[in-house]
Amino acid sequence: QQLRVASRRELLEEFRSSKHPLPMEELRRQARRIENGLDSKLVQFGRLDGGVGESASGGGGATLEAGLLANSAPAAGVQREIEQMLMELEEVNEQMSRHVSNGCSGSAAATMHVLQRHREILHDFMQEFNKTKANLKSADERQQLLSSVRQDICDHQRASTRATDMLLRERNAIHSSDRLATEVLGQAEAAKQALNSQRTVLGGVGSKLEQLSSVAPLVNALIGAIQRRKRRDKMILGVLIGCCVSFLILFS
Repeated sequence: QQLRVASRRELLEEFRSSKHPLPMEELRRQARRIENGLDSKLVQFGRLDGGVGESASGGGGATLEAGLLANSAPAAGVQREIEQMLMELEEVNEQMSRHVSNGCSGSAAATMHVLQRHREILHDFMQEFNKTKANLKSADERQQLLSSVRQDICDHQRASTRATDMLLRERNAIHSSDRLATEVLGQAEAAKQALNSQRTVLGGVGSKLEQLSSVAPLVNALIGAIQRRKRRDKMILGVLIGCCVSFLILFS
């Protein structure tokens, strides 16, 4: 393909720099050859556009993106060849127009008709090429838009996931705090019950101490009475011993 493009470029330069223009028949043959090549290239270019369209209608941005990536390099190469061939055909038409203007051809009416026909073919080729190129550009812009939308959706999903994870973490933290508060309340209730039982025990001890304090005066009185009786018995026993001793001394 590069050799063909180089040969066409050389031929185009030869057309432009030639002092002796080619005959009309040679120009017509070259125009038909370029038109046939353009026809095949435009068909190939249209197939690339059709492939992208089928990828887009098949559903799914990934399919469209894959189709564009697969067709981008061939489409660029075919586009350059078509643009080169359109320039060559336009140059050939200008050469034929100069032939007609200079009166170098035979029948002027027939030559004008042929020239008009080649101009119409060139115009149709350019219209078809521009339409296909616009379709490919539109497909590329659509793919870029879909990629941007998919990226926005992915970012939104990631943000939603992060927000959901944060809410779940906060919920777990709240549940943990609630469980700890329940455990603390249970411990406080157990401590309250223990204090109540200790209060009951201390209350029983206090009542017993009160009972002992009420019994203590009676015990003290009993002990005093015993001690007084013991002293009285000692006094009686002393008097009796003294009387006995006195009687013994008197009788002796």
